Amino acid sequence: MQKIKTADGTFTLKSDKFNECYHSSEGAVKESLYKHIYPAFSVIQKKEINILDICFGLGYNTFLSVLNRPQNSKLNIFSPEMDENLVKSLVNFPYPKEFEKIKHIIEKISKEFFYEDEFVKIEVFIGDAREYIKKLSSIDIVYQDAFSPKVNKELWSIEYFTQIKNILNKFGIITSYSVATPVRCALYKLGFKLYTHNTDEIRKGTIASFKDLPFERVDFEEKLKRVNCYYYTD
Repeated sequence: MQKIKTADGTFTLKSDKFNECYHSSEGAVKESLYKHIYPAFSVIQKKEINILDICFGLGYNTFLSVLNRPQNSKLNIFSPEMDENLVKSLVNFPYPKEFEKIKHIIEKISKEFFYEDEFVKIEVFIGDAREYIKKLSSIDIVYQDAFSPKVNKELWSIEYFTQIKNILNKFGIITSYSVATPVRCALYKLGFKLYTHNTDEIRKGTIASFKDLPFERVDFEEKLKRVNCYYYTD
C-alpha cells in the first residue's frame, strides 16, 4: 500500500483493494479527533465507555481514544478489521510522536490483536464486521469509519445500520465522516436524530443519536421536501 503524508503532517495509507485512503487529506490525526473522538467524548461521560470502531484500519481512532481517554473512565474498544497483515504491520507504522506514550499498546495489538490494563481494553477482530457486531451490546459510541459506500456499501446499508441500532444503548451516538443522503436517510428512517460537527477544523460529517445533542442539527425533514429518501441495501 502507498504511504501518503496528510495536511497535518501525519501519515495514512492508500488501500490497494479499495483504491481509497484510510483518511482524508485534511490529516489522519485531525480527522480522527474532530470527526470522532472530540464530539463523542464531549457527550459520553461514564465510568465505563464501550466503543465500536468500524473499522480498525491504521488504528488512529482507537489509539487517539486511548490518548484522550476521559479522566476516571475505562474504555472498552471493539474493532473489526478484514486485513490481518495490516494490523500486524502497524508496529512499524510512522505514527506521530505522541503515540510513543502508547507504543506498548500498539506492539501488543499488532502481535495479539488484544490489549488490556486497568484503564483500557482493546479487542481487534479479524473478519466480517457484520458478523462481529452480533455479539456486542450496550455500545456507547460507534466510530462509523469504513471505506466509502462507493466501494464498501455493505457497511453503510440500512440492514447494517439496523444491526448498529440494536447494539447501541439509548444514550449512544454514531460519528461519521459521511454526509451522503442514502446514509443519512437510513439513519433517519431508523429513528435517529441527525447532527453535524460544531467545528471549522474539518469538513463536517454526520453525528446520529436518539437523544438531543449539543451539536448543529441537520434539518433532514426539510431536505426530504426536495429529494427522495433512499438508502443502500445489502
